[in-house]
This record gives sequence, C-alpha cells and structure tokens, in this order.
Amino acid sequence: MRMQEIAEAIKTLSSADRHHLLKLLKEQDEVDKLEVFHQVLLSRGLVKEVKKPHVTDTVERQLIEVKGKPVSETIIEERK
Repeated sequence: MRMQEIAEAIKTLSSADRHHLLKLLKEQDEVDKLEVFHQVLLSRGLVKEVKKPHVTDTVERQLIEVKGKPVSETIIEERK
C-alpha cells in the first residue's frame, strides 16, 4: 500500500478510530526510541544486557463494597 492510499484510507476512519490510530503510532514511536536507547547503551559498553520488563496481564479489577470504617482507618489503627 502506498502512502497516498494510506492517507486516503485514514480519511475514511471515524474520529474515534483516527484518535486510536494516533495513540498507537505514538506508543510505537516511544517503543522505537527506547529500543535505540538500549542499543546505544549496549554498543558503548555501558550495560552488558537490557532485560525486558516482566509483563503481567492487567485485569480490570472489580471494586468491592466495604461495610463499616474505611479500610485506611483500620490499617492505621492496627499499626499503632
């Protein structure tokens, strides 16, 4: 796909989809910058290896209803 075709295809996207695409492109740009930074550190001998961060799946957590005092107050009382 040529750049002109891509530009035309982008024009057909909804506003929300264009926003999402822009967000993805910015995230990829940050990943690319970080990769270049790591390569420079390695090539200059400043680090021996770059470890990848441990990635855990982020799960949408459900809030629970707590009856009685706020949990923060309970924690403070128990620490005394």
